[in-house]
Amino acid sequence: MTFLQEFEQLRLSMPRLGLQTVDNTNSPFCQYTERSKNCYMSFASYQSEDCYYNTRVFYCTDCMDCTLSYKSTLCYECVDCINSYNCDYCVYCENTNDCRHCNFCIGTENCFGCVGLMRKKHHIFNKEYSKEDYEKHLPQLKQMTDDQIKEKMEPLITSTPRVAMYGKHNENSYGENIHNCKNVYWGFDSKQIWDGLYIYHCDESKNLYDCSHLGWSELDYQIMSGGGLNNCMFCYGSWDSNDLTYCDSVFNSSDCFGCTGLNHAKYCILNKEYSQEEYEQKVPQIISQMKQDGQWGEWFESTYEEVLTYGL
Repeated sequence: MTFLQEFEQLRLSMPRLGLQTVDNTNSPFCQYTERSKNCYMSFASYQSEDCYYNTRVFYCTDCMDCTLSYKSTLCYECVDCINSYNCDYCVYCENTNDCRHCNFCIGTENCFGCVGLMRKKHHIFNKEYSKEDYEKHLPQLKQMTDDQIKEKMEPLITSTPRVAMYGKHNENSYGENIHNCKNVYWGFDSKQIWDGLYIYHCDESKNLYDCSHLGWSELDYQIMSGGGLNNCMFCYGSWDSNDLTYCDSVFNSSDCFGCTGLNHAKYCILNKEYSQEEYEQKVPQIISQMKQDGQWGEWFESTYEEVLTYGL
C-alpha cells in the first residue's frame, strides 16, 4: 500500500467537522469564516459583523446577499464592491455611497443605474441632475422592475470603455480583480499578495504557488482553504500551522506529514506522534518512496467524493 493510500484510509476513518470556523461569536451556519460576529449563512468571510447570506465578505458590517465585498457597510446584493456605503445592486464599485444599480463606478455618490463614472454625484443612467431633481426622481426609479433597469443600462454597459484588467495599485502583476499586489502572475479575486503564482481567492499573503481560498499565510504550495499557514504543501482546510505536508483539517500544529483532524500536534506522521529525531528521519524516507511510486506532488482524492461513491 502506498503512502497516499494509507493517508486516504486515515482520512476516511476520521470524523469531519460540519463547519470550519475560527474565533467567531454568535455566527451559526457559517463556513470557512473567521473572527466574525453576529453573522448567519455567510461563507469564506473574515472579520465581519451583522452580515447575512454572503460569500467572501471581508471587514464588512451590516451587509446582506453580497459577494466579494471588502470594507463595506449597509450594502445589499453587491458584487466586488470596495469601501462602499449604503449601496444596493452594485457591481465593481469602489468608494461609492448611496448608489443603486451601478457598475464600474469609483468615488460616486447618490447615483442610480450608472456605468463607468468617477467622482460624480446625482446621476441617473449617466445623466447629471441637480440634487433636488435627483431626489424627486428617486422614488419613481425605485419602483422600476429589474427588466426595466437592465433595458436602460444595457446601452451604457456595452458602450462604456472598460479596463482590460480590473484592479488597482498592482506592480508587475497579471490577472483579474486583484488589488495591492506585487509580482503576481495569473491571480484572481485576490488582495495584498506579494510574489504569487496561479492563485485564486487569496488575501494578505506572500510567496504562494497554486493556492486558493488562503489568507494571512507565507511560503505555501498547493493549499486549498485555510489561513495562517507558513511553509506548508498539499494541505486542505488547515489553519494557524506551519511545516505541514499532505495534511487535511489540521489546526494549531507544526511538523506534521500525512495527518488529518489534529489540533495542537507536533512531529506526527499519519496521526502518530514521533520524537523530533524520528520524525526528521522518517519524512525523507517517505518522500523518497513517494517519488518512486510517482505520487510525490500529486493531490489526494476528495473525501466527499469517496464517501458518496461508497454510499452508492
